[in-house]
Order: sequence, then structure tokens, then C-alpha cells
Amino acid sequence: SAYLASELPKLGIELRWGSKVSDTPAHMTEVLHRAWNRSDVTLMTGGLGPTSDDLTRETIAGILGEKMQVQDDLLQHLKAQFASYGIPMPENNIKQATLIPSASVIPNPIGTAPGWWVERDSRIIIAMPGPPRELHRMWTNEVAPRLKQRNPNIAIATRTWKTFGISEGGLNEMLAPLFETENPKMGIYSRADGIHLRALASTSTEPESRKLLDAVETQIRDIAGDAIWGIDDHTPNSLLAEKLTTRELSLATMECHTAGLLASTLADKPTSPNWFMGGIVIPTGQQLQKYDFGAITTPQGIATASMAEAMARTARQQLGASVGIGITAIASDEQGDDPVQVCFIGYDINGKVTTAELRYPNRLMMLKERMVVQALLGLLKLLG
Repeated sequence: SAYLASELPKLGIELRWGSKVSDTPAHMTEVLHRAWNRSDVTLMTGGLGPTSDDLTRETIAGILGEKMQVQDDLLQHLKAQFASYGIPMPENNIKQATLIPSASVIPNPIGTAPGWWVERDSRIIIAMPGPPRELHRMWTNEVAPRLKQRNPNIAIATRTWKTFGISEGGLNEMLAPLFETENPKMGIYSRADGIHLRALASTSTEPESRKLLDAVETQIRDIAGDAIWGIDDHTPNSLLAEKLTTRELSLATMECHTAGLLASTLADKPTSPNWFMGGIVIPTGQQLQKYDFGAITTPQGIATASMAEAMARTARQQLGASVGIGITAIASDEQGDDPVQVCFIGYDINGKVTTAELRYPNRLMMLKERMVVQALLGLLKLLG
């Protein structure tokens, strides 16, 4: 639902209601009946599987008073899919090859559940599969282009600026006058990699819409400055991969309290074998003692800025990289179940060492993500 909500404005479609409902026929009928009566377009996800609790098709058919019928071409296609998997098709999958008179099929080449495009009485129901991979492909390749044709005289352009180090409220206060404009329309969102600011411009042509965005971008950058680290599809990992490749640098990591999340994030890039030399993962602070940090290491493995620097240097030297990152954190006995809150990130760039000290809310998973994002963005800034 969050994905679709972010996509609809790009098509000039206003989202007014969103519902999540159980796989109970009465509840589904109630929600869909309400949607059909009040909306031009209703989007549905999930419930297109073969099992007894996959009831999206049945609910749509019931609302419209139409009968589901097996389509021979869909059935043969479905059987061919199962044959390609090397397994026989179960009988209950047959309902995935059905349509009602008001429905046409939406192709799903990466799954067994085709979507339904239902159109009657100037209203549309679009039923899509629930698995994100299938949903995203169907939306991008099949559904969004057809919906865009319904608004041929509207050109929508969007742009997202990604910031880090400024709170949501702080950024909103800094840019308050921009939120009063109707075109472009501004929105602000909290994400794992910082606070995102999105603008949506609507005119009759795409060049005009982009021109509006260019004008507002100048104002945003004048106000937010260095807090902006990327736009649109940029990720800290993608920008860092590009920077390391351009500068012909290699990177190694040593991390404690993040369970290898930094190394895993870096290794996800297809180009990582070219510049990522590997990572050393230390489960607890006490286990840092086996490394030769000298007086820096305490019996309790207490984290310090000096330790983060030593970890960065060790990663760089032991793994043969030109750049090293060290991450560690200190536990506070006063912080309840997730006591880690003071974080240290060390950087060693060809022997030049620096460190950053940060404090985060002490929810462990959020802490890990924030530390990794900060480590990547911090290195990007240092590399210039």
C-alpha cells in the first residue's frame, strides 16, 4: 500500500482512502462494495493465489453479480508454467485461469497469478498479486501505463531530495514557505536513510513540470545545503560505489554491534567485487580484545573513538584496501532492553584517520541501520 501510494501522484491520481482487510468474505465484500461506490479506481493487492483463503476474484465477481469462468488460453499458459518448473499443476490452481465478463487479464510473467483489470459503469477495479516483486513489475509494466492514458493532458514530474542529519520537524520548519505552494506540491517523509523531501509538479507538458521542479530545487539547496546527499533513486551505497570506482579506491570494513550489516550492504552492489575487499565482523565488544589494539582495548570491550579508528586501520591493513571503516558502539546500563546508544565510526583513508561520534535512539535494529547509513554517507563526504 505504501508503494502504490507513492506511485499514484506520478499519474495525477489522488489517493483518498486505503484499507487493509482480512481474508474473510463478509469483510472483503464490505470493503470492496464501499470502494466501488465511492471511487473511480480501486486498487487491490493480494488474494490471487490458489488457496481457499485467496478470495479476491470471488469477491469482485460477487460485487458485480458476474460468474467466474475458466479461460482455456489462461489455463494452458498456467499448465505450461508448472511444466517449466518440472512439477504437475494442482487442481486448485485452475481458479487462477478464470475471468468474469467485465475483466481482462493483466499479464504476470514472473508468477502464476495474473491480475484482473475490471471495468464497468465508468469504474475500474485493478487486482494485482501481493508479493512485492510481482506487484512492482505488474504496476510498472502493465498497470501504470494504462492508467496514465486516462490523463493524457496532464504531465506529472516528481523529484525527491534526500537529507541526513536534520530532523523531520527541523527540515519542515526550514522549508515552511515551500509547503504553502500548490504546484509543485511538497511532502516530507522519514526514512531509514534520513528525511526525504518530495515535490510533485503538474502541468500540460513534461518540460514545464520539470522547469517548476528546477526552480524549487534551487530554493531547497540554498536552504538545506550540505544536508542533501542525493536525489530520486540515489542510495548511499550506489553513490559510494560510483565514487570508489571513479577514484580507483578499495574499501574494507570492521564492525561491532551491527552483525555485519555494513559489509552485507556493500556486497549487495553488483560492482562490489571491484572495490570491496571484505569485512571483519565482531559480535561483541569483549571479542575485540583478540586484536592488537594495545591500550585502546579494555577488559569490557568499551568502545571509544580511538577504538573505531584502530578498527578502521586494522580493516584497511589486514584486508589490503586503500580505505577502512570501523564501527563500534558503547552500551549504557540505563537504557533498558536495547542499551546501545553511543556509536563511533572510524575512517582510515590511505593512512589518514578520522572519526565521528553519534547518538541514536536505542532501538537495536534502527541503530544498526542508522550506523550503516551514517558510515556510508560520512565516507562519501570525506571523499569529496
